[in-house]
Amino acid sequence: MCRWIAYSGKPIALEKLVIEPEHSLVAQSQHALRCKSGTNGDGFGIGWYGGHEAPGLYRDVLPAWSDENLTALCRHIVSGQFFAHVRASTGTATTRANCHPFALGKWLFMHNGQ
Repeated sequence: MCRWIAYSGKPIALEKLVIEPEHSLVAQSQHALRCKSGTNGDGFGIGWYGGHEAPGLYRDVLPAWSDENLTALCRHIVSGQFFAHVRASTGTATTRANCHPFALGKWLFMHNGQ
């Protein structure tokens, strides 16, 4: 099962929820013994709203815990609205096109399941 965060509130650095907490999204993606579906190592993504109408988006097929760019981006991006996602594939291909969140124009969205 995938795991994700949807945040709307005062602007904060993404690392405050995605990276730093003991039970952060990245930490959860590594703990196979605590969940039924093993690790969430089939990709990840972040999407955020900043100074433009269209959202920013960064996704990759690597595990979230192994991507140094994700850590750096989360340290520097401050937003009042963002999504973050770690993926555990249920049989679909591990491709960037299958990593959430998705953007269409000014809209940012995620879903859970096929």
